Amino acid sequence: MKTAFSREGLYYLFVVLIVMIGSILREVNPLLLFSVFLCVPLWLAFRLGRRSLRGISVKRKLPQRIFAGEPFIVNVEVENSSISKKRQISSWGLVIVDRIFPLNDPEAKKSPYEPAVYFEFVPRNESRRKTYAGRLPQRGRYGIGPLNVSTRFPFGFFRNWFDTATTGEKTEICVFPKLGKLAANWRTRQHEAAETLHRHHFRPSRVSGEFLGVRRWQQGDARKWIHWRASAKHGEPVVRQFEQHQNRDCAVLLDLFQPTPPTETERENFELAVSFTATLVSEISRRGGCSLFFATGPNKEEFLSGPVCLPLVECMMERLAVVEPTPQDDLAELLLETLQNTDPSADLILVGPHPIDLTKSPRFADVRNDPRFRVLCQRLRWIDVSGSEFDGIFSF
Repeated sequence: MKTAFSREGLYYLFVVLIVMIGSILREVNPLLLFSVFLCVPLWLAFRLGRRSLRGISVKRKLPQRIFAGEPFIVNVEVENSSISKKRQISSWGLVIVDRIFPLNDPEAKKSPYEPAVYFEFVPRNESRRKTYAGRLPQRGRYGIGPLNVSTRFPFGFFRNWFDTATTGEKTEICVFPKLGKLAANWRTRQHEAAETLHRHHFRPSRVSGEFLGVRRWQQGDARKWIHWRASAKHGEPVVRQFEQHQNRDCAVLLDLFQPTPPTETERENFELAVSFTATLVSEISRRGGCSLFFATGPNKEEFLSGPVCLPLVECMMERLAVVEPTPQDDLAELLLETLQNTDPSADLILVGPHPIDLTKSPRFADVRNDPRFRVLCQRLRWIDVSGSEFDGIFSF
């Protein structure tokens, strides 16, 4: 625990010293006695201020997910407890200051965000809860803490404080990319493209869709799905057949290539591509009922795939939160690896910060004669965030 004079305390100390020195030089005993009385509030402020912080513990509860540009709320709980109850007193005027700073910017650590919470009164052997709200403008990883607990109780002459790093709590938070909104025509075009391919299969299940007809009984079919009246008409066992709707699988790719040094417009387009990719992943996760493949590079360590679920989507969001552009162009290898690791009927969506022509771009000169590349050109949908059409399908 540390203690320092406040500005008001220094002024008060200066007055006390003037009175004390004057009484000594003039040999005025009543004035000297008065100066001694003036020292009593200083002694009380020092003792009571430090004692009010003894036994104070602070807990912080962070939200599960934080998105850039969106408000979030942090719960702060202060508990006033002590082993020695005889020396324990209630606490007044507690100020809890948190620290939040981006980890990828060393200069920002010197001037972090410092949200503060004020607790007017915390009785002994009790706790109080309050919250603070914030909004972080950029995606990425942020360091958080330690919490600074301070008070100027009782007279404001001293500031007593200590830093607490609560055990077991997070010291880092991941801020997901800023989410936007997909336009209605995006969903319409996706639906029209999906209708051109086979989107459903059949199975004898009453719970999956509408009744379509009957088919011949096969080994393994449940007896309860046998349509007895139709079986008598056909002269052999037949079972009911229902439609099972299934969303198509999807592969979402992000082009990280960016020439060096990038311009300000190129940086903005890259951040826009990341936000659109995060929004697209979020939209697919809400739709559900399909498998999702996500990649930013040709290495299999960079692949994330599986049935849509909350843990998978959070892993993708964490990847997007820290992804950075690179001058190395691995897009051709990424596309070919995606073909090998995804279902042939899956949608392929590639998001990039600049326009590109698959048939003419020199980036694909080495693989243009590959038969897989021809298949890729037919299946791939390129989303150029720098184009004029992009404003019609995405907005914040």
